[in-house]
Amino acid sequence: MLPQTVDKALTMFGVLRSKIDESLLIDGIRKIRSLWKVHRPNLNPYVKKVSIGAVDSGYNYTEYRGYALYVVNAVWIAIEQGIGEAADGIVDIDVSSSSSLELELSILSIAMELEAAKKILDRVDILLIDGSLIAKFFRLLRAKDQIFDIFIEKKLSLQDILRELIYLSTLYSKKVVFISKNSNAKDVLGYVKGDIYYFERYTEGQPGFSKPMVLEESRQKGTAILAKIFSYSAKDVVGIHAKPVVTYVRLEPFSRVYRIEFVAEEGEDLETRVKYVMDLMSPFILSGYPYPLLRADQLARVSDSDLSRIVTVLGIVSDPYSREPL
Repeated sequence: MLPQTVDKALTMFGVLRSKIDESLLIDGIRKIRSLWKVHRPNLNPYVKKVSIGAVDSGYNYTEYRGYALYVVNAVWIAIEQGIGEAADGIVDIDVSSSSSLELELSILSIAMELEAAKKILDRVDILLIDGSLIAKFFRLLRAKDQIFDIFIEKKLSLQDILRELIYLSTLYSKKVVFISKNSNAKDVLGYVKGDIYYFERYTEGQPGFSKPMVLEESRQKGTAILAKIFSYSAKDVVGIHAKPVVTYVRLEPFSRVYRIEFVAEEGEDLETRVKYVMDLMSPFILSGYPYPLLRADQLARVSDSDLSRIVTVLGIVSDPYSREPL
């Protein structure tokens, strides 16, 4: 770090702290609270036992002189109420010399998540996928006309992966839900910080959800345009008039707030849909977060120590790393 970096931080102390410690006017707080719908998730114990699925992925890589070794995991979890848990996944380990490895692995992880999702979709009543639907759609849309080494080697089509995302999220819209643990998006409020910050801070810890919003109405123009492109694509791929929707939920009193995205058909009652999703998740909540996603995250994560074990197994410990000094 440059010595003058700390001096710069001290010079900007007032400006930066005012942004961090932002205080809203009463009207702003009232607006946030007016958008919050109190709902305590609850599943009728007399209805059939619920089954829930979760999908997550993780990747890591280490760079050597002239190549990189990478690992990608995609995990699915299926839990049936009163019966038990099943878990499995897909693994990819390979060597690449791509100059855009980070981007390629992030896209490959989406492709593998979709494959994992298809394996359990018919076994569960609701399927939770980690991350943002619109962010995944944007990443694939932006990359679909590019040429990537990994995808050529594996004979994967980015166009097909994009269509698969649209197909899965639209045709199975009553089952598939995307959940983000954190988000900087400003779709609903458009304030300085992401919406999730304000709904977490100014809703008095009450369980519930923010008024669902069709993303075509996002305050972020880029997101609104992406949502419209998604809707046009869904009509083309599946033949259904459907639109991506966003809401923020708190599943237990005083717990964290999470961002939820799903696809809704034209004319669907969005608030009823959100309550239904929250109620289905309710038997599987652990400390305010869906346990199946927590478990999927644990299994999918590829830590540096995990990668080191694979490096040792392959016997390439002595190979020179890319960042070693000359």
